[in-house]
Amino acid sequence: MHPIANKHRQHIQLILEGTFEHQRSAAIKAAAAINGGARAVVVAAEMQSGKSGVALALACLQRQSLSDQDICDRKQLKDTLYLVTMADTALLAQAKQDMLKAPNVVVSNFNHFQHALATEFKHQAPKLIIIDECHFGSSSEGIRYSKVFDYLEKENLTGHVVFISATPFSALYAAGEESILRQQFHTKLVFHKTSGDYHGIRQMHAAHQVVKLDRTQRNFCDDSLMRRDFLSKFHQHQGAGWALVRVPGNSAQEAKKILLKNGLNENQIFIIGQSLSDTDDEELLSLDDFKKEFEAAQLFDEKIVAITVAGFRAGINFGQSMKESLIATWDSTIANIAAVVQANIGRACGYHHNTHAKHYTNLDAISAYSELLNHLESCDNSDQFDGLKQVFEQICERYEITGFDRGTDVRPNATWVSNRKVIDDEVFFTDSYCVVPALLNQSQPDFSGYTKDHDLIEAIRLIREEYLKEGTPYIKAKRALKGEHQNWIKAQWVNGVSYDHYELGKNAAKNRVLDFIQRLKQGERIVFNDIVNPGGGEATKDKRVTANIFSIYNTSSQLDQFKRQMSLDDVHEMCDALGIERDNTLIVLFKRGEFDAVASRTTDAKGTIEQTRIKHNSVFSGR
Repeated sequence: MHPIANKHRQHIQLILEGTFEHQRSAAIKAAAAINGGARAVVVAAEMQSGKSGVALALACLQRQSLSDQDICDRKQLKDTLYLVTMADTALLAQAKQDMLKAPNVVVSNFNHFQHALATEFKHQAPKLIIIDECHFGSSSEGIRYSKVFDYLEKENLTGHVVFISATPFSALYAAGEESILRQQFHTKLVFHKTSGDYHGIRQMHAAHQVVKLDRTQRNFCDDSLMRRDFLSKFHQHQGAGWALVRVPGNSAQEAKKILLKNGLNENQIFIIGQSLSDTDDEELLSLDDFKKEFEAAQLFDEKIVAITVAGFRAGINFGQSMKESLIATWDSTIANIAAVVQANIGRACGYHHNTHAKHYTNLDAISAYSELLNHLESCDNSDQFDGLKQVFEQICERYEITGFDRGTDVRPNATWVSNRKVIDDEVFFTDSYCVVPALLNQSQPDFSGYTKDHDLIEAIRLIREEYLKEGTPYIKAKRALKGEHQNWIKAQWVNGVSYDHYELGKNAAKNRVLDFIQRLKQGERIVFNDIVNPGGGEATKDKRVTANIFSIYNTSSQLDQFKRQMSLDDVHEMCDALGIERDNTLIVLFKRGEFDAVASRTTDAKGTIEQTRIKHNSVFSGR
């Protein structure tokens, strides 16, 4: 063996030996699937079972597969791209730390996918792309995956992709039909079998550690038998420990008051989050700060409670010590399967011996998740997905579950419809913005004091007509401006979920709109395409105005959401933030500006659309 090649292989072997046997086993199965002809592999790995270890082992196996000559070539070192799905700096930092030992891995996220290709893979295209948390797998939320598949189909014809997730159901649900999991990729499923020491959701479910919260009991701020049981378990616990309560973003202080009324003191309650409407920033803690408070409580044999809210990501690991001493968790923001299992109870999973903690949550979603995982485990090493769709539907119908995650609804007996976007290849700047109260209680309000722009005045009129077409405004889901004379407006009807749901993070309507306006006030040139965020079949060039409508009359069509409608306080919060008089409906309009030929995407000689914008006027990042 070549002595230098042997040195490289010994280094890789040391990294591999730093992972667990069950992680290496999953990676070996995934690599075998690739060697057997699959270009795409979906690895189903339970929460906190070591997905990063599987990814690290995969990267090592990729490098080991090189010939002696190639493994000694410095230009061929970087050959694996690890992509974090969510644009969250904490998760990105965690991923970089997890992959630090493997010198052949470049860590990035979907926002910087093309930039990573251009700057980190100058000498060769990545041989392997690993995508973490692929549970946003299909529908409009999964469109970003089409970038990766288009790249592999048109530019990197020999590359492979591995998806890793604890909840890959939506990606698999559509795999039997036309979907982003392209048929020609010969996608294969691999189940990550954990060791016997693993204590996950299925084990908790079997041990009756999961307590059912029905729809009438889920709000922690309402008195209920289950809340009293939760508090009783906390108070009766002997010795040090902690509990976790998850509530909507505007309920943190109310939850704290309830805990204070029920025997806890100020020093026992901590709120983890960022930019909360009801909590001053100085009262908020980061995860690292809370870990320090936990360690201090352990020293003095005390019990504490963490209240988590919007912006606190499920992928962050609390750590072994905290899992061992967990007393109970409560989840108020119960929605789909991914939201339930990836949140509080998902943080309690892992290799520990805590079999006494209780988890107050949506038991039906947990039951469905357990059955789904059992079935995926029975399908290990399968490449047949057609029957999987029907099994998923039967399980979800049995437990009355309507969705896997915020991107995919389960629709039994329905034909899957592909949501591939049209190419949005013309870039425009944003001309201006305007904020107005809708004044739905007035018959003919005058908006000329807010704007003189004809398009904006007409957009306001059409939006008001949508609310008033029955005479008085009423609560409705899935509002739309219909007809050719209205399709020049991109209307985004903000409801309780899209306003500030914790899963959306920076993409929540509240955060997006306030961020765009702040940047415009500072004189930054904002790309109108980013504000429009066109859906399937839409292009920015067809929209002259984008309107974000915050209203108590908008509601989510997702029946299992804890907060479906915006409250009046939510709308007033936006009015105050934007300096406009309070109303029950607020309209924020952005006007399309000039076309930017320099920043627009261009078509190359092969007809391939370049999916990046070049750096221009300090607005764009990328190549």
